[in-house]
Amino acid sequence: MTTARIYARNLFANWGAHVAGLVVMFLVSPFVINSLGKIEYGIWSLLVVVTGYMGMLDLGVRASTGRYVILYLGKGDDVRVNETIRTGMGAYTVAGCLILVVGVVLGWFFPSLFTSVPADYYGVLRVLLPAMAVNVWVTAVRVIYSSVLTAHDRFDIARAMDMVVLAIQTAGTVVVLKLGYGIRGLVPVVIGCNLVGLVGNRYLARRTHPGLRAWPPSLIRGRLRELFSYGVAAFICGIGQKMINQVDILIVGAMIGVAAVTTYSVGGMLVYYSAALIGQIGATFFPPVQRAAVRGQIDQVRTLLYRQVRIALMLGLLMNAGFIAFGGKFIELWMVGPKFGLADAGKATVVMTILAGSRLLYLLTIGSNGLLAAVGHIKFNAVTAVAEALANLGLSVLFVAAFGWGLAGVAAGSLAARLISRAFIVPWYACRKIGLSFGRFLLETAGPACLAGAAFGGICYAIRVGFPSVSWRQFAMQVALALVCYVPIAWILLVPQADRRLVMGWLRSRSRPAGEA
Repeated sequence: MTTARIYARNLFANWGAHVAGLVVMFLVSPFVINSLGKIEYGIWSLLVVVTGYMGMLDLGVRASTGRYVILYLGKGDDVRVNETIRTGMGAYTVAGCLILVVGVVLGWFFPSLFTSVPADYYGVLRVLLPAMAVNVWVTAVRVIYSSVLTAHDRFDIARAMDMVVLAIQTAGTVVVLKLGYGIRGLVPVVIGCNLVGLVGNRYLARRTHPGLRAWPPSLIRGRLRELFSYGVAAFICGIGQKMINQVDILIVGAMIGVAAVTTYSVGGMLVYYSAALIGQIGATFFPPVQRAAVRGQIDQVRTLLYRQVRIALMLGLLMNAGFIAFGGKFIELWMVGPKFGLADAGKATVVMTILAGSRLLYLLTIGSNGLLAAVGHIKFNAVTAVAEALANLGLSVLFVAAFGWGLAGVAAGSLAARLISRAFIVPWYACRKIGLSFGRFLLETAGPACLAGAAFGGICYAIRVGFPSVSWRQFAMQVALALVCYVPIAWILLVPQADRRLVMGWLRSRSRPAGEA
């Protein structure tokens, strides 16, 4: 299989898995929210965010394990591949004990941190948080096995396993909520599904890499030193990214209330899912970027950076501009029910609009963080991530406490922080490290993107005014019309001329009669 086909297979495998998650979210989220209610769903969202932060206590071991597996596979050193995996598992098992202790402590102090949690949930949280801490360890081991698959460029297999787990978790969620178990039933479902994923990933990793020897876990000094030398910076970067993506939920829960967490989550749900979808572009291209960097193929690194940004712009402009234009009607049609009213939908729409705007600023950075990590500058990623996270936290608190902007203030903090710290700094530094003119980079990427965004935004506004919707059918027609209009805009402004020639040549070859030369 050619390199281009491998990239395409991996990218579409990642996208397929995220689209499946998006479909499940679309179908199941209204049922989950209206089954749990705003308060219990808000508590569940906070549980997920808090345990996500607990996973950072590995000090970056999980991220650095995947990086060194790719590195040693690129060098053909199977012995160090196995040593890296075993050491990663050993280090994370030690960290898992600390995570469990933290889970027990947080279970007791959770009501003190989020004072709007009703007293009826105090006892439940003291059991559920330690259980979710155990799930953090299970997830980490599952991801380590998955890194073996992705290091071999078998994202298709890894994502197929993820989709199996998604199907089981979806069915389990519906069953436990139908039976009235609430969040007490959701936690066992999540843990059980991750165990299925761990077993499945282990089996697939051994099939893909027959020389894999991942057991027993150990702490090999040389590999441990490597993991922590890269991992501490990855840990700082991960903490920053967690704060960027999830601190909003904590601020809402602590300063506004757990019921407001549900409203904010609805507003941010599609934006976060689309961001994860676009983020998969960087994840898919990281292994070849890492290999090219190790081999000193800087021209190939530059080519891969351009490819990632252009794909991100084509997809990201469509999605985020669409959220801004059509998000309000979508939330109204999608979520309004007995426990989520029109007023809640209006607040969620404001959140979606602001967050989608902040994500538009992020598109130029797709690929830059992975590139910097590959060429040994992950510390810069860590510094910029922490700077953005702190700016996000400080500005969000300021907008809520001092200006009284409520949920809109929390979202505005994300927008302002992204504009200040990361809109241009990260891609500028990445270009500098590979000898690429940043001015040229902006001219060839941001310039066409601004033109495309302005044209598409005007078309979306005209569609909203000219063809108002009050039903799913009319809304679908609006979106379809916007998509049809976007295709020629993206084709002319965002697809490079060389790629247009390739596509047209391929189409002409497919249209010829079978016997024609």
